[in-house]
Amino acid sequence: MTEDQGAAKERADKKRTDPTSQLARGELVHAEVKPLDLSGIPSVITGIVLWAVAFVVLLIFRGTLKEDGLDWWLWVPVAGFGLGLIGLWYCKRRWAAIQAGHRPATED
Repeated sequence: MTEDQGAAKERADKKRTDPTSQLARGELVHAEVKPLDLSGIPSVITGIVLWAVAFVVLLIFRGTLKEDGLDWWLWVPVAGFGLGLIGLWYCKRRWAAIQAGHRPATED
């Protein structure tokens, strides 16, 4: 074996093991992971419920918030609840369009 062949064999034995090199050599494969929920409706409903719970909790402490000048905090969950309703309307409309075949599920 010549000196060049020995050096080439030594380099081959010392393969880089970092993920970028492994990916370049095709040794790492990305798994196809599908989303759990395409509609998004359960996630939006969960957010709406959490905003409603936050409103009730802040309503309990309304007196303390008013004394501290933080009564505006009460309007934050109201805004979140309202935006959640808009999001729910959007998600339902989008999901209906996907189900009807007017729009691909992967769009957005």
